[in-house]
Amino acid sequence: MGLRESKKQETRQLISDCGTRLFIEQGFEQTTIAEIAAAARVSKKTVTNYFPRKEDLALDHHEAFTEGLAQAVAERAPGEAPLTALGRTFRTALLEHSPVVGFTGHAFARMVADSPTLTARLRELHDLREEALAAALADAAADPASDPAPDTAP
Repeated sequence: MGLRESKKQETRQLISDCGTRLFIEQGFEQTTIAEIAAAARVSKKTVTNYFPRKEDLALDHHEAFTEGLAQAVAERAPGEAPLTALGRTFRTALLEHSPVVGFTGHAFARMVADSPTLTARLRELHDLREEALAAALADAAADPASDPAPDTAP
């Protein structure tokens, strides 16, 4: 990663960290983009360039959340059953306390639960994740190499 890309990642993370802190302290609906920009020492335009919607900032791992399980199925080891790959993915996430699959801590969970906007967006993200996983499982079922029946038949 080059210097420019590294700087962009640092700025994105700083904005995310400041936003999350303010959302937890003040509540999602009560926190403004201007307050987040001031805390991160960037312009409001910079905040919206990185996070077009305020809920994208609060739930900034949304892409990894919606695609993660489908990716685990699609990228599983040859001959590995989809459910085995999913189990491994969940165990790893649990051990790592991964925020991507929901191990965010009490304060963050409370902030989401207290916000009708974030609760609705999280429902949408769950729907997108289920759709992506269903498609990946359908693809896996269509692959004869992943069918355990020939190995288990007498």
